Amino acid sequence: MAFDFDAFRLRTFVDHLVALGEVDVHPEPVRLIDLSQIIEATDKATLFEDAGPQHYELVAAVSGSRSRVAAAFGVPAAAAAQEYLRRLDTPQRIVEVDSGEAPVHQVVLTGSQVDLTQLPFFLQHELDGGTYISSAIDFSVDPATGKRNVGCRRLMLRDERTLTSNLTQPSDLREIYRARVDSRQPLPVSFVIGSHPLDFMAATLRVKTDDELQLVAALRGAPLPVVKSITSTVRVPADAELVIEGYFDEEGWRVLDGPYGEWWGFYGPTHPDPLFHVTAIARRKDVLYQSVLHGTRHLERCDSNSVANVSVEASAWRLLQQAGLRPAGVYHVASAPSGSQLRVALHPGEPGQARTAIQTLFAIPIVKHVTVVDADVDLASDAQIAWAQCTRMRPDRDVVIESGFRGRPGLDHTIDDNGTISKIGFDATIPVGLPDDIDHWRPQPPVVEAHAPAYASVHDALAGGPKYFVQLVDGLGSPDGREIALELERLRSAGLVDRLPNGEWHLSGD
Repeated sequence: MAFDFDAFRLRTFVDHLVALGEVDVHPEPVRLIDLSQIIEATDKATLFEDAGPQHYELVAAVSGSRSRVAAAFGVPAAAAAQEYLRRLDTPQRIVEVDSGEAPVHQVVLTGSQVDLTQLPFFLQHELDGGTYISSAIDFSVDPATGKRNVGCRRLMLRDERTLTSNLTQPSDLREIYRARVDSRQPLPVSFVIGSHPLDFMAATLRVKTDDELQLVAALRGAPLPVVKSITSTVRVPADAELVIEGYFDEEGWRVLDGPYGEWWGFYGPTHPDPLFHVTAIARRKDVLYQSVLHGTRHLERCDSNSVANVSVEASAWRLLQQAGLRPAGVYHVASAPSGSQLRVALHPGEPGQARTAIQTLFAIPIVKHVTVVDADVDLASDAQIAWAQCTRMRPDRDVVIESGFRGRPGLDHTIDDNGTISKIGFDATIPVGLPDDIDHWRPQPPVVEAHAPAYASVHDALAGGPKYFVQLVDGLGSPDGREIALELERLRSAGLVDRLPNGEWHLSGD
């Protein structure tokens, strides 16, 4: 099968973002120590064309906004969640290619040629414990089951041929490695650096599957070319920018990693992790290195949060539908730690449906705060959410608080001594039984198109039934309605017109 190995290449996607105006390009020389402050200072992706003494090309935060993640799917931002679900439900093939065909094997370094100090590890947060590459996607195989596993990792430089990675937080890779430690055997892993945003999204998912490489192929919406690693049997995407091959040794958690700025918006503490021994580095000749924005005070710009805008919203949408609800929209609040805040708009339905929505979304482990509103509220607008909470929500009736949920030790500072957290839901929907009158209707600007009059006079217009002033303006083809106001006052003075409770004008006696 012939592949276009540039179709899902990181560099190709970055070129697309540049054309969209989504990238700040820095052609000038930039020190590695200065990268992070430049990356965090913009809400765009950042491309460095001359970074560090090795003159790296390096891109950061390619997935750091709704628009950029949507661009990865090739759809408008509003359609990204539904496209994500469609692709997950549409399996794609995985096709193995020879090493000689794989662009990621254009340059191969093994043995004494391996030198991690020639890669762009850099200090990403002021108090980090060392230099990091934050964009690694790990590919491995569970020796006990043969299941292929994919995840996301940061890598901390230790020396020329060893590094550490976070295997402390819960993950499939941690459990696979734990079993290898118990049997006193190493675990081969290949870390890919420089990937299409869809690959990164696939690596963040916790979806039950027998082969997580299938998630990469599915989200791409196309067959996935893979190649066997140079020094192990682990398969990786053949069109990646770079791969670091090696193994976690069998000695377990013994080398300190961290501190590191984490996705919760705090530093993760120093903790022991296993030691990774590098056996090979392979890359494209014109490699484009990658960093993700992680652990910043601008969480809405983080790659992981913007990816969650799609994956968490899509999962929530599906759960709500399975609960028999009719969501008009689901919105992940990216300025909160990834996945922790959701907003939902519901179409009119049965009384109590807002509480059902809250309970349904509490079942998602990472969700902590849920706000439910009606379909007339813009979920992306903090101002409209605040308005709905102040005008439609009575706290003693419409706030749901539950406790006893399992928390994330070391990250969530609201966790208690029992390892649990509480969750809160806000029902800011229109209260059941509220009068349907103008006192409870939301104002909006008039929209009147210029056209020929449908009526000869105000009296003729009202002869067809009561009308709001805007309807008179529209029916009479008025440019602004001032002459209609004068005519209405003449008719009112003559006792020919009157008003209805909601403000409509009507002929007296009707």
